[in-house]
Amino acid sequence: MELLAGIVLILGVVGAVLPLLPGPLLSALGLILFTQSSTLNVDSALGLYIWAFVGLLFFLGDYFLPGFVAKRGGGSKEASRGATIGLLMGLILGPGMFIGAFIGAFIGQYSSNGNISLSLRSALLATIGITLGIIGKLIYTLSAVALVLLLVSI
Repeated sequence: MELLAGIVLILGVVGAVLPLLPGPLLSALGLILFTQSSTLNVDSALGLYIWAFVGLLFFLGDYFLPGFVAKRGGGSKEASRGATIGLLMGLILGPGMFIGAFIGAFIGQYSSNGNISLSLRSALLATIGITLGIIGKLIYTLSAVALVLLLVSI
């Protein structure tokens, strides 16, 4: 079971970068699997459960952060949706997830209001939101792996 927990934790790190895998959710699952399969003391197990809950919060926040950042900059829901669609299309079809997110947010905002400068601003902010989300997910998932490695070495 510890091997399965380790595999799920590694998939969580991969999912922190690839939007098709829910990285923090996989890491949280890996932590829970590790607590079930290991002989941890109560304090360590409780800490892992709390850290798994934090992973759930990261998972939820990841879906709201790009839209929140774009909205704070005056963007529309269309810009946020465009950024998400562009990110996936860029990842699958070629230009890359950041360029795809930027183009998708620009198209979404431009179709909403026709203002080029606001569309560029919304696209930039949506891309910043996606980048911040990826950085946060990487920090969380790598911390989960480090925590398990620390507990295994004790």
